[in-house]
Amino acid sequence: MKKTLLKVENISIYLKKKNIKNCLVENISFELKEGECLGILGESGSGKSLTCKSIMGLLDSKTFFIEGKAIYNGENLLECRGEELRKLRGKEIAMILQNPMTCFDPLYTVGYQIAETFTEHTSYSAEEIKKKSIEILEKMQLKNPEDILLKFPHQLSGGQLQRVCIARAVATNPQFILLDEAISSLDASTQTQVMDLLKDLQKKYGLSYIFITHDLPSVTYMCDRVLFFYEGNVVEEVEDIYKLSQVKSPYAKKLLNSILEINVDE
Repeated sequence: MKKTLLKVENISIYLKKKNIKNCLVENISFELKEGECLGILGESGSGKSLTCKSIMGLLDSKTFFIEGKAIYNGENLLECRGEELRKLRGKEIAMILQNPMTCFDPLYTVGYQIAETFTEHTSYSAEEIKKKSIEILEKMQLKNPEDILLKFPHQLSGGQLQRVCIARAVATNPQFILLDEAISSLDASTQTQVMDLLKDLQKKYGLSYIFITHDLPSVTYMCDRVLFFYEGNVVEEVEDIYKLSQVKSPYAKKLLNSILEINVDE
């Protein structure tokens, strides 16, 4: 039986507004197993990103109120603060966002920003960091990695930059990576290349992914299991991606019928 890396228990997220708690996500529970890719599928505004950003500690406590638990290595990530989170983020837990251009500081080179990850989480020398940076870019199948290290983010294409995002995420061998619409801004051909790369890295390093998307074809290609999110709730969980046609909830059926010609009966 596969080890459970992350156990999310009854996460609810409220928007603080005029002393009234407006519920955005309600009692979300799921587990992420070692070496698997868990898909979270749902339309925009269904609570997918909010849930995962809460796990990463990326929601502003002045704006949001969070209940529940996200247990990782015996710790509740929702209770971690400051330095505790910094030690985990980028080293044991990583996140790749939708638009790679927003993930980099335009004033610094790609090499400098990759080096920051190594500097923060390892004791490598400057020479070792450069060597490791080149190696990780080569694993991302990027040509002329030494030249790429010297470039600024705007000098790279979207596909190249997303590969650099992945390189930075896997640099310190994290336990799991959250991918929040990580391929949606790419063209179809580049999407396939990036998904192939992610699957290859998963096989080589035993990575685990939470793959957040509203795109069903990418879920069927990438994921082992899938959760259907709707209006801040999990309305269906499919334990076997090959049994998608057996979904029971009305929303999951409508979503499948709108994308795939599989004739899921109402």
